[in-house]
Formats: sequence, C-alpha cells, structure tokens
Amino acid sequence: MKLLMLRELKYNSNLLLELSYPSRDLEYALMIFKELEECGIDGIYIKVERGGELLKLGKGYRGMVFKGRMSGEDVALKVLRTDSTLRNLVEEAENTKLANSVGVGAKLRASSDHVIVLEYVDGMDLDTWLKELDVHEVRLLKKVLASCFRQARILDEIRLDHGELSDARRHIILRRDLSPVIIDYGKASRRRRPSNVTSFFSYVTFGRHAGKILQMLGLSKPPIDYSRMYKLKMDEPSFNKLLNSLNLI
Repeated sequence: MKLLMLRELKYNSNLLLELSYPSRDLEYALMIFKELEECGIDGIYIKVERGGELLKLGKGYRGMVFKGRMSGEDVALKVLRTDSTLRNLVEEAENTKLANSVGVGAKLRASSDHVIVLEYVDGMDLDTWLKELDVHEVRLLKKVLASCFRQARILDEIRLDHGELSDARRHIILRRDLSPVIIDYGKASRRRRPSNVTSFFSYVTFGRHAGKILQMLGLSKPPIDYSRMYKLKMDEPSFNKLLNSLNLI
C-alpha cells in the first residue's frame, strides 16, 4: 500500500468516485472530498497491488471505512454510504465522543456531516483472536474478557447503549497489547435502556466461541441467573457477582 495525498486524489476520477459508494456519483464524491479537506486529512492509502484502489478497513450498511493519514498519524475514515437510510453521521460522532469521555472506544479525531475520523486501531478483531487462542491461555482469556465487560459496564453507567455487542465479532478490536477497543457507534443510542453488559454476556456464553470459552473458564453452563440479576439491578454489586460467576475475578 502507499499513501496518496489528498490533493492528488481530486485528479484521479476512478479513486475519487470510490468515496461515493455504491452510486459512484461525482457530486457526492466531491462533497466527501471537501469534508475530508475540512477535517484536515492529508491523504488516503491505496492498494497498489490491486491496480490501485482505496484501502478499505471495513464495509457496513451505513458507511465505508478507509485508512487515511492526518497530522502524521494513521486514521480510520468512515464515510456515509449513498444508499444509507441515515441523513448524516452527526449522532454517531456525538455518541463516539461520549464514549471517549469515559475512556472507551477509538478516539474521535474530527467529524463532519458525512465523515468521521477516528484513531486507527492496529490489532485483531475479538472473534479472530478467540478462534486462534490456545485453550491453555486461560489467564489471557480472563484478562481480555474482564476488560471487555468493564468497558461495557462503563457504557451502561453513562446510559449509552452500543446496540451491537451481542454480536461483538467486528465491534471489539484487540490492540497488540491485547487491550480491547469497542468500536462502531453507528447503532448506539442514549434513548433506550442500555444493555451492554448483558449483550456481551450473550456473545460470550452463546456465541460461536461459547463452548471454548466456557470450557476455558471452567464452567459447565452459562450463569444466566447472574446476568438476569444484573439486568434487573444494573449496579456495581450485581456486576461484580456476574464477573465472579464467570470466574473472571
């Protein structure tokens, strides 16, 4: 891959149109280009081995995520899709900023109506890590899961519901030091009752790696009663009892 400076992107129509997915509308692409300029983006990485296309970090129902550069730092650029049901990314940026205020999530670097600029988290998604984890690495599993649960608890405390932690496959990234980062606040809301801890509990105990996780934690079955207790009370004692029931403390 190589870095294409933003000023060069404007004169490469094929690459520029990738900013307008899936319609490849020039007017929309130029609007996104202007917002990238206003956010202070220096350039976007491209895949040279693919004949030259923008380097994509992810593709969702609401946005495309590209890898860019800003003030000498790699960043993730989320751009609103042209076929999204959302009018803008303003609420997502606000919810990301709220999560950041309590030390959760990839740091918001800048935002506009149709673009969100985030720190680039260099790591592995939780699902892949769990798949590759050696069954004897119980200490590492407990460390990672406990940290994920505590971050979910923090989001519950500020009443910000992430909305997608019951399927955390692509929503938690582990940095190289194995510290988890809860990403993507596109479906987050402050208007509904938060269920971050119980949603992540569902992923851990009923998701695709549940059998492996329960075995490594020394559990014969999910401690559902403690999850229900936390859902009812949502206080620190019930949270600690839930972690204890999972042998995480």
